[in-house]
Amino acid sequence: MELTQEEKAALLQRAVINSSVEELTKIYGELGFVEMSAPALGLACRFRGLDVVKCLVKEGASFDFPSTEEVEETYHCYAGTKKGDYRTNYSVYLLKAFGKRPSLPLYCLTGMVMEQQMAREDGSLLTFLPDGERADVLKYLLDNREKIAFHPEELLYYAIFYRDTVLVNELKRQQVRIPEKRVAVIADGAFSPNRYWDEYIDLTRQLTGGDYLEVMQQLALELDGKLFRYTEGILDATKKQFCGEMIFAFFLAHFNQEKMNKSAIMRGLIDVEAAEAFQVVECEGWLAAPRKRDEMIAYASEKGKTEILAWLLDYKNRTADFAAEQEKADRKLMQELNCAPDSVLALKKLWSYQKQEDGTLLITNYKGTGVEVTVPERIGRSVVTTVGSAFSGMPVDQKLKINLPETLRCIGDCAFHRIEGLEEIRIPDGVESIGHFAFYECDQLQNIIIPDHVKEIGDHAFQGCSSLVHITIPAQTKSIGMSVFEGCSSLESAAISEGVKKLGSRVFWKCSSLKSVTIPSTVERISPDAFFMCSQLVEVKLCEGVRGIGRDAFEGCVLLTDITIPRSVEEIGAYAFADCQALAELDIRGRIRELGESVFSECSALTEFMIPKTVEKIGDYAFSGCASLKSITIPAAVTEIGKGVFAGCSNLEEVCICGEVKKLGAEAFVNCTNLRMIRIRESIPNRILGETFEQQKGLTVSCPKGSRTEAYCKKKGISCIIN
Repeated sequence: MELTQEEKAALLQRAVINSSVEELTKIYGELGFVEMSAPALGLACRFRGLDVVKCLVKEGASFDFPSTEEVEETYHCYAGTKKGDYRTNYSVYLLKAFGKRPSLPLYCLTGMVMEQQMAREDGSLLTFLPDGERADVLKYLLDNREKIAFHPEELLYYAIFYRDTVLVNELKRQQVRIPEKRVAVIADGAFSPNRYWDEYIDLTRQLTGGDYLEVMQQLALELDGKLFRYTEGILDATKKQFCGEMIFAFFLAHFNQEKMNKSAIMRGLIDVEAAEAFQVVECEGWLAAPRKRDEMIAYASEKGKTEILAWLLDYKNRTADFAAEQEKADRKLMQELNCAPDSVLALKKLWSYQKQEDGTLLITNYKGTGVEVTVPERIGRSVVTTVGSAFSGMPVDQKLKINLPETLRCIGDCAFHRIEGLEEIRIPDGVESIGHFAFYECDQLQNIIIPDHVKEIGDHAFQGCSSLVHITIPAQTKSIGMSVFEGCSSLESAAISEGVKKLGSRVFWKCSSLKSVTIPSTVERISPDAFFMCSQLVEVKLCEGVRGIGRDAFEGCVLLTDITIPRSVEEIGAYAFADCQALAELDIRGRIRELGESVFSECSALTEFMIPKTVEKIGDYAFSGCASLKSITIPAAVTEIGKGVFAGCSNLEEVCICGEVKKLGAEAFVNCTNLRMIRIRESIPNRILGETFEQQKGLTVSCPKGSRTEAYCKKKGISCIIN
């Protein structure tokens, strides 16, 4: 029987790890064309060295592979159909970095494990290549870059972040530069967030001290004089470095200051007692305005940061024109005494705002310090309809109360982002949308009512609201964005009304107190990671109308005991119910054609399960670790069973295969120590029989009289009975 491309790829990788150059040449020649040779070539670059790499390239190996969803599913990689145009980059195996995602925040590593050692079949270990050998491999790859689809620009980008000087020096010697798409992401200019930006933030976040300065200086050279892009996200990833004067000076010199919230940055410097950095602040003129200077003095005094306070007081004594400041303050006081509290002049003292296209106002900043704040309905003749990031990061040491006007229609992005003292807030009935990060990490927020007219809740809107206990999503809310309630660790109940259509990925990710949830019929798909690690979830009701359950949707719901999958469900993604350790009853009524990879792995309480008759393919490790499973019947429609599918099912006693299985993955029944009977209703190829039966001791096979299975068992001395 001809090998599949997946089997060829696996055999080639195995040969790279275990075979000599001569043996590898022979094996590759026998395999013929291998569409996915990139992993084998990458492993050779990491563990075997130049001779093996040359052998593979001579036989036709390259880093290229087809850009199809089938390739992504088969090889568990990115092929440019998801995550934007991301592709798994197997040449990164050459990089001196160890671990796997998420400890290595590289999307290009999907489908790869950056091991420092690799075990061979003879018990010996291959180790990561020495620097000199890696340099030789890199030179060869560069000489053959077009032939093998090697993109050194991407490798340089990652080598800079991981301080892999061997690769960086050789690549720069060859005049390689980081890709233009990377420059477009990290340099200032027109931009919309994407996966490349997310990866850049994650890579920046892992840098420390001198490493940060070294990496960013090297990246600055790649930007040809352009400034780095500045966002609140990059500030959050970088601010831990600001204790050093040189790092902060570099940050201000190379990032676009026009977009910086200078007050927030200075408060952050005070919080981490970065006294040296304030010398840079002085040079930049951030404290030139007396009001700003005195605001920082008050903040340092309030926080008890004596070293910074002493510096600020000294700065004031050195620079202040006390007579001029007093005169200006007196004039301002007289203006305020002569105007009404709701006059435009008085409101401008408290609020910054912008006029929108429809003539209404967007509140952009709150300048006051009060702990009970009322947002005005009007400023002058214009109506306030939107609150932007006016309160984002507002430092409050006591309970904060914010009153919103009835004229409000939109709560904008980051409106109440990270306000520690906000325990409750009433959203006016007329509000129609809640923006991205609107209440992000308001960790004291205990109660909130979403009005009936809200049509959309943006990504991360309530993420990290760790005191929130209950939430109701009204019927008119059609879309709930990504990670909206992620990490709401006190959330016990979530009522999702009939009418809601979209639940974003990670929507209730790690809501560790959530006990029950009902998914209404109007939600067509439960998105990936929707209820990942909801460790107290005991009851899930899926209504007819739900068509798909995404990858990792209920993974790690360790108290979930039973679930019924309705008839409308057509798809269950990989890992959807993995590690649901208490799941004992599972009723799938839908017309499912495929059970994804590891879909029920580690469901250790599952004693029995009826695979739907419509299933045609069972993915890798689908039932691995189901230690209580005693018997399983594989229906006649199934033609393909993945590797390790029942691995570690230590109480599995009997398996019935009803149809003609054309593919059965390696180690399908490994560590099934109690397996005693396999019943086969149709003929199965001898190659599959050999891979399966010879691993099982004390096994009896029941098969049709005169079948290939009977003949094989007799030949191999396997106990056989005729059914």
